[in-house]
Amino acid sequence: NIWREMMLEIIENISFQEYCLTRNRVAILLNILGKEHKKDTTQEKLIISDFFLKFPELISDEIELGRFDIKYSYFHWKPNYKLYNAVLADLLARNIITFNSLNNRYFITDKGEKFVIELFSEEGIDWSKILQSCDFIVSKVLNKTVSAGQTMIQSKLDCIRGN
Repeated sequence: NIWREMMLEIIENISFQEYCLTRNRVAILLNILGKEHKKDTTQEKLIISDFFLKFPELISDEIELGRFDIKYSYFHWKPNYKLYNAVLADLLARNIITFNSLNNRYFITDKGEKFVIELFSEEGIDWSKILQSCDFIVSKVLNKTVSAGQTMIQSKLDCIRGN
């Protein structure tokens, strides 16, 4: 598929699957917030939020080290801005999300809501963990500054390192 080959060339070291998963997580979070949300959804906030969607194990106060790949989390703590730039551009181009340049916020569209409904119809995915992560993000991440969100991630990783 030429699209897959293009994606591998555009975003170095990111598989097409990882690209799609990232795109889907961002769309799901924005869908949960709704079309008229007041949350801070700048690119930086979406990146921090996506970290907790990608690693829902970090939401718990007690992290089960046996079930969490520490090395993987360190690698992904430094966000790949090329990936998020491509994901957000893709979602905007498909009219799944919109961007308000006055407040730098992203919002889901009607088409985006349908896209997410189709995702939720897929079988074999533990949606409860994703929804739990979204609840955490809405209540604990999006209300904080970017630096406070980064500190939250760093403290979780420091906790893992200490164990």
